[in-house]
Amino acid sequence: MVRGRMHWKRKMRENLPAKNNVRYWFHCASLGEFEMARPVIEQLQIEFPECEIIVTFFSPSGYEQRQHFLCTGVYYLPYDTAKNTRKWFEIVQPDVAVFVKYEFWLNFMKAGLEAGCQMTAISVLLREGQFFFEPWAAEWKTQLLQFKRIFVQNTSSDLVGKEEGLQNIVVAGDIRYDRVLDTVEHAEDLPVIEAFKGENNLLIGGSTWKEEEEFLFEYLSIKSWPLGWKWVIAPHDIGQNHIQFIQDLFSDYYPVTYSNWNASETKNKHKILIIDNIGLLARIYKYGAAALIGGGWGKGLHNILEPAAFGLPVLFGPKHQKFPEAQEAIDAGFASSAKDYNEFERHLNRMIGNTEWRLEASQKAKDFVKKNSGSADVVLEYFRQNHKAEMPPKPKEQEPFKETLF
Repeated sequence: MVRGRMHWKRKMRENLPAKNNVRYWFHCASLGEFEMARPVIEQLQIEFPECEIIVTFFSPSGYEQRQHFLCTGVYYLPYDTAKNTRKWFEIVQPDVAVFVKYEFWLNFMKAGLEAGCQMTAISVLLREGQFFFEPWAAEWKTQLLQFKRIFVQNTSSDLVGKEEGLQNIVVAGDIRYDRVLDTVEHAEDLPVIEAFKGENNLLIGGSTWKEEEEFLFEYLSIKSWPLGWKWVIAPHDIGQNHIQFIQDLFSDYYPVTYSNWNASETKNKHKILIIDNIGLLARIYKYGAAALIGGGWGKGLHNILEPAAFGLPVLFGPKHQKFPEAQEAIDAGFASSAKDYNEFERHLNRMIGNTEWRLEASQKAKDFVKKNSGSADVVLEYFRQNHKAEMPPKPKEQEPFKETLF
């Protein structure tokens, strides 16, 4: 993070092309926020190929994964100081700024408004008690009041915003639904997963932490291995120590890492495949029959929409209050939340052992994602109109020379 921001002004002056058209700036905290914005970015590029798009990240986990994304430029966001932000707008000259979800940096908002940039935000979730609604953070709210549009995910966000005086809010829904449907449509084959799966069902552990992994181990210590199933564990932490922890924990079940699969001479024995790289999980769900999603017993739930789009029923922990899609998925009948091991075991038994329930839940999951899609187009319609307004006027064509006889 520190190294990536060093000499940022020189890097941008050297690498950023001169501005020739309408320039959009999308800022994302990390990879997840970028994936939220991606359907909008890519559709803008299709409809307005002449437009210029800058993408910035706060986190290395986003920048390192998407630094080669095809657009005008991908950069780290400089630290939010008054001096940095004024210089940044001077160099980049965006016409439209798009903050994704929560990334409301005070000095960037101030500098953007001073520069005449149209400030917008997409996929926003607003809740009572958020810091920028506190009396001590009145300056943040002052800036938000001046945004052209704030596209929120749900009606509760709209109500909270309106109560705070934000009249620039539009309920657009959650763009992630559009993104995961696109992932389903374009998911590439993964030969290693196909070979590991064979004729079995796969339980996918997505972005797991120790809590989920230890629950899975406890489940196996009480029961015999479920017939007709294999497990794929894709941990959130792929550091060597944590990968070794998983291998030691499940040593009785012949675990193998994704990177060592091809070299294995005992492929028919492996019951657990450990994903020791980044970027495959969304496509792995294509091969799954059920999913255990990490984070719900820790700091917060990871993405449940990716497996749902592929029709996987999902199980997760109790800490999902900040993720409205989790309760909606439970209400829709394809998701389960467990507060302790006993509930975990009961829900996992149903996912693995009740084929009729699993097939019904699979269809409910697909229907749920499809029903909630379409929010990207709500945002895009605003940008379409905005783009036309921002387009530089075309030079008048000279009338063809006409020879005149006198």
